[in-house]
Amino acid sequence: MLSRLWKLLDVEPEETGPVSLLLILSFLMGLFLATVAVASQTLFLTTFDEKFDLPKAIAISGVMGMAVTMLYNFLQGRIPFTALAILCLVLITSLTAFLEFGDSYIQDTDNLYRFGFMLILPFTFLIQLVFWGSFTRMFNVRVAKRLVGSVDVGTDFAAILSFFTIPLLLGFGVDLISLYTIGLVSITGFVVLFIIMARR
Repeated sequence: MLSRLWKLLDVEPEETGPVSLLLILSFLMGLFLATVAVASQTLFLTTFDEKFDLPKAIAISGVMGMAVTMLYNFLQGRIPFTALAILCLVLITSLTAFLEFGDSYIQDTDNLYRFGFMLILPFTFLIQLVFWGSFTRMFNVRVAKRLVGSVDVGTDFAAILSFFTIPLLLGFGVDLISLYTIGLVSITGFVVLFIIMARR
């Protein structure tokens, strides 16, 4: 069964270990991005005016996304990739935890929902930079070209699974904030697996 899967994904026997880790990482990344995006967008749109508040929030989110990308690129040549990646992942994990538990520390939860919406793009850019940075450092260019589509399967599968499952969960009484819990568990698992991979 597994041998057929590896053959389908065009993975050589000696590549199965690294590719397995990357598939799990991509699945966790897809699950994190899908759940956090759905929770943040829904909470924002049910709280704020779509006509007046949404354009400003999107613009600020875009600026934040560009800023973190530029900062990442600036630091990339100055500190080791592993240290930079772990720093980014810890920041994402901390901010996700704040989105879930921050309502007990701030007076106006509307500001928390606005902040959560504006973090979608920075989260997406940073975690993608970490993931694909790991991928390109694990394989040479020829192998990377062959495997790039196979490794991306995990992200696609997680996103599809999430978008089909989330309405069912909400229908069974799971609240939107609980989606942050799924996202937090996913990004924590991502961090742990990334550290294991980096040590190897």
